[in-house]
Amino acid sequence: MSGDRPSKALDMLALTSALSAFVVVAGLVVLVADVTLDGWGLISFRFVTSPPSRFGEVAGVGPAVAGTLLLGLVTAVVAWPVGVGAAVYFEEYAAPGRLRRWVVACMTNLAGIPSVIYGLVGLAVFVRGLGLGQSVLAAGLTLAALAVPTIFVTSMESIRTVPTSLREAAYGLGATRWQVIRHHVLPQAMPGVVTGSVLAFTRTVGETAPLLVLGAASFISFAPAALRDPFSSLPTQIYAWIARPEAGFGALAAGAIIVLLVILVAMNTLAALVRRRFEVRL
Repeated sequence: MSGDRPSKALDMLALTSALSAFVVVAGLVVLVADVTLDGWGLISFRFVTSPPSRFGEVAGVGPAVAGTLLLGLVTAVVAWPVGVGAAVYFEEYAAPGRLRRWVVACMTNLAGIPSVIYGLVGLAVFVRGLGLGQSVLAAGLTLAALAVPTIFVTSMESIRTVPTSLREAAYGLGATRWQVIRHHVLPQAMPGVVTGSVLAFTRTVGETAPLLVLGAASFISFAPAALRDPFSSLPTQIYAWIARPEAGFGALAAGAIIVLLVILVAMNTLAALVRRRFEVRL
């Protein structure tokens, strides 16, 4: 009888997990359906390219879309080489010891810190400390700091799964450490690296709290043309429209949510294609 208790406990845990997953998926489907019904009628070329306005019938998300894409580009350019490079160093070069364990533990913990904390750090360091102001560059660096821990942790786990025998075979043929990493380890680990990176980038693209802390504009009539320009983004635009009591702005927020979802789906589709290409090559 006592031997059946762990089995029953595991069955109950599995059932609870399945029910929780069903509730989450069902809630997500209902939410997406409700947003689609409210905002689908607004989706048009004019809506995607026009600036916001006090009048709901002519408002659009053009500057917010441009700001979101530029923020994503800055985040990727900064966070991806830093996160992957640090993972390669601490997994392939750094000697085992207290410093390595401390860095890995810190990065793992940083991946779970609320995003608003990164916003406060970005406000103190980038906006005020470095004098970047409420610009695309300051926000991109803040979001990059938010993405780096996730990229670092997932990249290290992917590199760790590469068989040691592959490295030893390459060393036996006379390859240097960098040649082994470049031609064997990274290609083998790249599907996992890409997956972790996309998870980090999709999280940052949808973040609102850090941008609000940094002072992102909720109403701006032009797209940023340089990294030091002020900016708006889809999450902050959605937040501003939802907070307005006037009729019609709720539908505008639903339309902006649909545009944001399309961008996120496009990012994940591109990442899936890249991952598939690496898997086929391997």
